[in-house]
Amino acid sequence: MTTIRPLLLGLRGYELGVDERKFIQEAPPLGFILFARNIDSVEQTRELCRELHELSGFKQAFIAVDQEGGRVQRVKFGGKLPPAAVLGEWWKVNPVAAREGAYLFGFLLAAQLRDVGANWLMGPLLDVANEATHAIIGNRSFSSDPKVVVELATEYAKGVRAGGCLTCLKHAPGHGRAKEDTHFELPIVDVSREELNVDLAPFKAMAPAEDFLMTAHIRYLALDPELPATYSAKTLRMMREDWNFNGLIMADDVGMKALNGNYVTRVQNSLDAGCDLAITALSVLRHGMAGTVFDEDNFKALGDSSLPPLSKRATDFMAQMSIPDEPSAKNVSAARERLTELWADGPASLGYPLEL
Repeated sequence: MTTIRPLLLGLRGYELGVDERKFIQEAPPLGFILFARNIDSVEQTRELCRELHELSGFKQAFIAVDQEGGRVQRVKFGGKLPPAAVLGEWWKVNPVAAREGAYLFGFLLAAQLRDVGANWLMGPLLDVANEATHAIIGNRSFSSDPKVVVELATEYAKGVRAGGCLTCLKHAPGHGRAKEDTHFELPIVDVSREELNVDLAPFKAMAPAEDFLMTAHIRYLALDPELPATYSAKTLRMMREDWNFNGLIMADDVGMKALNGNYVTRVQNSLDAGCDLAITALSVLRHGMAGTVFDEDNFKALGDSSLPPLSKRATDFMAQMSIPDEPSAKNVSAARERLTELWADGPASLGYPLEL
């Protein structure tokens, strides 16, 4: 059996470099994650994904993309969808139509990924918004009502699978109360467990039926006063035992400044706490600049490291994972027409245009 690295690996650019191919061939990561720096055209993205499928340690590559809609939508070749908060606003006036709209959102976003060769959508986002929610989440949240979050996220996830992609709940156990951006600092949430239960509720409701959870790099004093969730065995154990989650837990991008330690140590700390894998986006993010720059130094550090392989449990889990079927062009066209029809009497009248 090929040795699999417990990583969701970010890539340098529009095509693989010689060093990246060597890294993957020596011990492929569990999967890959694409960003704007990897996506230039339909043809180029398909070719990149084709090569990743050939190099994968599994029967096909698991290729993830942050594809939520709004400002977090990396693949836009099939149209740009608004942020999730629009669905929450729609819910207030027509919950039945909003539920169907959430399904169609997920379906069309996933179909865009499948069209270029990707198959794993990093969503839905279950963070519950409130007045203090940092802009890094902001309108990415469906609602400030956890029940509405569950209703819309459940339909969105169904749509994603029907659109041909895997899903991933994020950012567990909830990013809504964080007042800082984890890309640049560690937020500390200091509320009672009773108050925090509002944020945990959507994850607890959806986790038993899902395959993947992504952690938040946030310290929740009511859960673990010393460590952020990604490094906290207590918090990760809660996800397993209290939420009945039996899938794989992945650490959000370890390159975020919310975490301490060098890059490889961050991966190791997350694995030691109970994460099954870590996102190594290898992104250098800078204020005031669009996009990201590939982190050459830490890519080399990963190659030189002695990280443990993906656990047997996680390897078996992924080997048995079935990618949903790609939707037909006819069904994609019908979904676009239906969403356009619903939109005209819903969000369009609230001032939210649809770009399909």
